[in-house]
Amino acid sequence: MVDMFTARRKGFVYSLFSVLVIVTIFSIMSINSNNDMNHDLKINIDEKLRTDELFYFKEGAKQDFERSSYISGKRAVIALVDEVLRDGNYTLGYADEVIESLAESGTYGNVTATIMANSTIIDWSESILYLGQLHRISVSIEVINTTVGFVDAFSLKLSNDVNVSVTGEIFGIQFNDSVTSENKIDIGAVEDPLISIESYGYLRQIINSCDSALYPYHAQMISDTGVFEYSGLGNWTSGRLSFDINDADPSLKILVVSDIPSEPNNADDFLGVVSENVSDDSTGIDNYIFGASSVVSNLSGLSVEPIVVMTDDAVWSNYIYDEINSSCYFLDSLGPSFLDRLEGNLETTSRYNITNETIGIASFITVTELPEELQNAYSSVDFKYFSEVQGKKIKGVTESEMGTELVLGFLLDDDHISLWGLSGLDYD
Repeated sequence: MVDMFTARRKGFVYSLFSVLVIVTIFSIMSINSNNDMNHDLKINIDEKLRTDELFYFKEGAKQDFERSSYISGKRAVIALVDEVLRDGNYTLGYADEVIESLAESGTYGNVTATIMANSTIIDWSESILYLGQLHRISVSIEVINTTVGFVDAFSLKLSNDVNVSVTGEIFGIQFNDSVTSENKIDIGAVEDPLISIESYGYLRQIINSCDSALYPYHAQMISDTGVFEYSGLGNWTSGRLSFDINDADPSLKILVVSDIPSEPNNADDFLGVVSENVSDDSTGIDNYIFGASSVVSNLSGLSVEPIVVMTDDAVWSNYIYDEINSSCYFLDSLGPSFLDRLEGNLETTSRYNITNETIGIASFITVTELPEELQNAYSSVDFKYFSEVQGKKIKGVTESEMGTELVLGFLLDDDHISLWGLSGLDYD
């Protein structure tokens, strides 16, 4: 903390030092080259130089405030999460107001957070006052307002308003200015307090947003036409996508092709085959869907091959299993925002839901990581699990084929099945 404070103050001191050196050089030049100038003219030059010095000091203070307020806001978020996790209790009061207090003064309730040492807005103000004294500049800083809101679901907006006044002790020159600073505070890489507290510490997850380039959706139907044929009783199967009929490891994959070549091929080695050609030869293939329209184009260009689910009435592309493994967080209009999670709310409250944009977030939890007495048949969406909402199995996630578990205990509630349009992937 001290190093960060010292570095920040040094940065300002160096900038101010440069200004003072320039001012001093001009002052010496003016005196040496104008020995015969009258006394009044010399005073005018000195006053002009002092005016420039005060102006640049004020501008430097404004720029330094913008940088410092970001540091104060970021550390305030970390400090609050740290306090909540350490005590195992949600925030004392509204989370936004607590962050505001921590950013301004470093206080949480009646306690000063250690993480905020030398990193608050008041600390910044005192450092500027001290620098002013070193150069015979009287500085007055008034903190008007500090507010916390949302930029989006994964970042907060810290807004600060201060009034700055600088006065030169020699000529009495004064500059007054108001400064408004808005900083985007990323909430990524902090621990989710809701999951940690509600699971009694058995589950711990870091908030990192799911990469939409890798996982553009949870799951979606890619074709609902074709000739469906299965050898199993479940009338569905699933496996990782492959476009390569000569894939070296086909036994757990679904081959997706425009058509199966007429010459000898390895299509019958795959767990299932999806083809756009309804007239393909199905000899030796146990699970197939022929005549499935646009499947190749719908699945081409994806950064990560999804799990393909062949059901009795559609072909689906599914990324839920990958999202579970990455422990990432996704936007969820039904879920609590980051600030709500700090308060222990299981939905976004009206206090924070002030726009039409979704600021709720959620993740999938792995139920089997909980002790047996805490494992229940609830939805694996984190806040739904802690709300004790029942769930259903999902094809391509809970099982890859009948009897083969992919994610033990994974279930999804009716609300999310409806929200994400997954009716047809759920089963009992």
